[in-house]
Amino acid sequence: MDSQGYISAEEVRQALRHIYLSDAESNLQNALLESLSDELKPVDEKGRWKPSPLLVLTIVLLCALVGVFVYFSVGGR
Repeated sequence: MDSQGYISAEEVRQALRHIYLSDAESNLQNALLESLSDELKPVDEKGRWKPSPLLVLTIVLLCALVGVFVYFSVGGR
């Protein structure tokens, strides 16, 4: 700051960078992990990430559909 109490544009930029770096919602990876995690307990007892039950069910159903498709298109002959 200068002697009159004004701040420069560079100081404002540095302050905003510091705020946005510490914000979890502005980080894409953290926001994606938060949206795919379990709503009630996103972290288990050992500190590991817990996926949403809906995400797990979707992945299992997708794998089953791919398995059925591969079986009937390649293995069914």
